[in-house]
Amino acid sequence: MFPRRGLIVGVLCLFVVVAVALPSWANQLDDAFQQQQNLINQKSQAQNKLGQLTYSEDVIRTELAELEKRIATAEALLNERRAAFLQAQKDVEEAEAELALKQLELEKRQEVMGERAKAIYEAGQVSYVEMLFQASNLSDFINRVEYFSMLMENDRQLLLEVQRQKEELTRKAMELQQKRNQAAQLEAQAVSAKRELDQASSRQTVALQENRKAQLAEIENIQRMEAEANALNERIRRLQAARGSSGDGTITTWPLDGHYRVSSRYGWRIHPTQGGQSFHTGIDLPAATGTPITAAGAGDVLVAGWNTAYGYMVIIDHGKGISTLYGHMSAMNVTEGRTVQAGQVIGYVGSTGWSTGPHLHFEIRENGNATDPLRYFPF
Repeated sequence: MFPRRGLIVGVLCLFVVVAVALPSWANQLDDAFQQQQNLINQKSQAQNKLGQLTYSEDVIRTELAELEKRIATAEALLNERRAAFLQAQKDVEEAEAELALKQLELEKRQEVMGERAKAIYEAGQVSYVEMLFQASNLSDFINRVEYFSMLMENDRQLLLEVQRQKEELTRKAMELQQKRNQAAQLEAQAVSAKRELDQASSRQTVALQENRKAQLAEIENIQRMEAEANALNERIRRLQAARGSSGDGTITTWPLDGHYRVSSRYGWRIHPTQGGQSFHTGIDLPAATGTPITAAGAGDVLVAGWNTAYGYMVIIDHGKGISTLYGHMSAMNVTEGRTVQAGQVIGYVGSTGWSTGPHLHFEIRENGNATDPLRYFPF
């Protein structure tokens, strides 16, 4: 009598313990799935940022390569203009030296003509008288006078020629000076242009270094999240193993009979409500609100409740590490801990949670890791 009563009491206690522990266990699993989804989204954002940084690095490197070409061209132009300035400076110095020599020559000739004119002025008519007495005849006198006149005219012409050459050299020196000034201005412009290019190159180099630091930070962030995801997957596997399952790991039934259009496939996409790139861990099947959702295989209901992202959500453990998730339901037709069969109605299509319209979000997970559901349904 008493042993039997003790057995009954023991069974009732075990039932109470299981009944109390089951919701806690389901909440842990639900929380683990939520954390896993958050990690997937965070990782996708980090990978998206890393992709943007990588693209930015390529752009910076391209710009740096272009700047290097422009700097090389600017250096060649600067060297050319420096050489032009030095040549112009040399030409100016040579012209100024030649002008100085012509100035000395002009001054000497002016001095000689001045002395000769002074002597003629002081001698006055005596010179002609002397020439008259020195001449052997009238013809010789005339020749002497003409010679003297020619000498004076020649001096005058030489003086004019020297003056003309001096004026020509002065003009040439001014032109060369202008060329030198222009060459100096062009050289200054080339120096300024190269300085700006060097500064731009320095800025891009700094930007590239900062970009690389940011990339390394994102890579470390991704590696950290991958480690966290692996630990979380292990936690999900332990929770599922601890719960056990009546299923044999078989997926046999399409969850939305008669609705085969996939509006959003498994993989990377632009998130419809959160924006930015994110990894879609399942497939979306559009259908009218209230359309019956059926279990994809036999198993035990792990989670049946509310989830921030998936709204009303059901997770079924099919055994051998295989589980399915059904999200955005308008209503659920099962409770946690219940055993279901393939094709059994477990809920109805809705648009709860993060959703833009009535559809079923359907996932298949292998040991906690999301996989493409279409692998199980090769249409």
